[in-house]
Amino acid sequence: MTKHTESPLLAAARQLDEDLRRFHTLSQELSHGPINSEKTLRRAAQLLEACSTHESKVVESLNAFGQAMQTVQRLQQACMEAIGQGTARIAARHAERLALQERVAQLGAGARAASAPVAELPDLDAPSSDQMLAPLGEVERRLGAVIDEAAEVSALAQQGDWSDLLRDTQSLREQLQSLRNRVLLMRRKLGTQAPS
Repeated sequence: MTKHTESPLLAAARQLDEDLRRFHTLSQELSHGPINSEKTLRRAAQLLEACSTHESKVVESLNAFGQAMQTVQRLQQACMEAIGQGTARIAARHAERLALQERVAQLGAGARAASAPVAELPDLDAPSSDQMLAPLGEVERRLGAVIDEAAEVSALAQQGDWSDLLRDTQSLREQLQSLRNRVLLMRRKLGTQAPS
């Protein structure tokens, strides 16, 4: 087990407390002790000298404690500045995430709008299948635009280190790529079936 070193503030406070207690004890002895003989007079003179010496120690301890307090105040100020920077960082990251989430929501809406016509397409073997080439081309164009937007949002999510949003947009992009590939296959199949 490691032994923690005492902080400068605690060391200064402990030293000040010890010096004050000793100074208080000496001053009480000096003011209350009897002075009724040569011996007690010499003892009182020694106590007076000890009080003078200890008063200097108390002043030194007070100065050391004051310096330690200034160090603590500087540390507190540094902590407050770090908290201010952290608060600004959190606010910026929150705003960045909200903007990306909004774009992801728009991607979802765009993906639904672009893919909805695919579900409504008639069977490829229907007699009017050659008339579906133009609508399929439009669906493919829309899907391409949403895929490009998904790629852009994915890049922003990766750049911002938003792993969950990156995963979501990449997944959506892969689904849209798969759907666009199906549309391309439909168009090719229809193109080969169309009368010349």
